[in-house]
Amino acid sequence: MSDQRKKEHRDWAALPEDIVDMFAGRLDCNVDRANMAMQCQSWRDTVGSLPERIQLPWMLVPYRRSCFMPHNVMRRGLFFCFLSGRAHSMPMPDNAYAARFIGSYEGGWVVLAARHNSGYAVVHFPTNHSIPFPRVVLLRGCPVSDEFVLRACAFSCSPSVAANCVVASLVTSFDCSLNHRTLVAFHRFGASAMSSGSVLEAEDIIYYRGSFYCLTMIEDMIRCTPRFSQDDPPDTLVVRKTYLHFAPIHHDEGLVVKARYLVESRGQLLMVVRFKSVTSEDTSMFAFFQMVADGPDDGVYFVWQRLAATGGRMIFVGHGASRCFEASVYPSCKEGVYYLDDETFNQAAMVAFGFSNGRSYSCHDNGYWPGPDGEIKRSYDWRVPSSYTPPIWFLH
Repeated sequence: MSDQRKKEHRDWAALPEDIVDMFAGRLDCNVDRANMAMQCQSWRDTVGSLPERIQLPWMLVPYRRSCFMPHNVMRRGLFFCFLSGRAHSMPMPDNAYAARFIGSYEGGWVVLAARHNSGYAVVHFPTNHSIPFPRVVLLRGCPVSDEFVLRACAFSCSPSVAANCVVASLVTSFDCSLNHRTLVAFHRFGASAMSSGSVLEAEDIIYYRGSFYCLTMIEDMIRCTPRFSQDDPPDTLVVRKTYLHFAPIHHDEGLVVKARYLVESRGQLLMVVRFKSVTSEDTSMFAFFQMVADGPDDGVYFVWQRLAATGGRMIFVGHGASRCFEASVYPSCKEGVYYLDDETFNQAAMVAFGFSNGRSYSCHDNGYWPGPDGEIKRSYDWRVPSSYTPPIWFLH
């Protein structure tokens, strides 16, 4: 082939504009679009004229272990994108590398522990801006033990609006390795301590319609409504609590509840129950329930009304960070439940003290459940445990 023919063969910029538009329109992932725009000026012009797509959560996939890296070497993390069907290797803040990841919030905010059970902060990955959490937890005004594990948290609004933001955290404290208690603690940014009024073994927490909702192990809820003024000092925060009673649910026999999550969908509050079989620790199915008042709208009695199917929803479940999307907006993806391995949520003692051979965060029980009539499709089921963090959802 002559040099001229080779040049013509490589001239992708000469592609007809309608074909370039078709290619770009098929890319739902903004990272894929950015990579396309880098190829030539004409492609950059085409991609630049397209509006950015609302992105689905990425799954932050942990490495097996962390390692020392020189300061002049860029630290990168592995993020699996369901829109592109592959993982992206993306830069990470220096203080996030080898941290234990706990949760996230829209806009690229990630909650982490720099040292497994200390150094808690929420970090903005795009800018490396970090907001520390208090180092002290108060129970009825008295400090709990120095050893405590932050397991999940929810935000009343974006951490970027620090003066208006209230954080609710599920915290497990330890007097010794065998004596622990779990609290729901609240704080504002800049406060000297997280404060809790009672011990509560909560399964999940969500901010919904002006209040935090804490899901208990018996599938009741506690509604916690924060009250404060922006002019008040950061330690000033009043939380009004109301116990919400739910009629008991009889789950299917032969299944064991693995986890429970709260998620907002179409303006309603849902509980998603994750099951495993009696013979395997891996996830086997999910069930959905909608919160319905059993009496006056302002009452405290409710029922969990079971939903037969996902109904066009794409639900990403994770403690404190569950999100729901409409499948009709994302033609390349399917409705169902997208889940990740959060087994260590219930292993606070391991996080605090480790095993005899160190810490081990399970990373293999990740996947997608299409609904009652489909089979689970697993993602990264070959992944070995990580020594520093479980996987989490990264919210854009």
